Amino acid sequence: MRIGVVIGSLTASDKHKAYHAKNLLIVQRLTLDRKPMGFPTMAIDYVGAGRGDVILLGAAPGLASSVLNYPKAPVQQLIMGIIDKIELGDREFEMENLPAEA
Repeated sequence: MRIGVVIGSLTASDKHKAYHAKNLLIVQRLTLDRKPMGFPTMAIDYVGAGRGDVILLGAAPGLASSVLNYPKAPVQQLIMGIIDKIELGDREFEMENLPAEA
């Protein structure tokens, strides 16, 4: 699982069956202090996330196939949750919406 922020959306009129009727979003992975990490990527939204939401990304092998009930789905990232707060020991990170800069 990874942390990210939704920075945009993606529309495709011609796409693989696994993407049919799915909300496709552009996400940027984040560090715990909400700094960008790596390159933005596309993820299928499974929870109703929107631009600026800090989200939980699922990327385990086979995860998309079992969640979407589509064998061998060509999907790498799924948005599995919207994060409100992270607690690590005595540290607490509030995850209010971030400005979604592309």
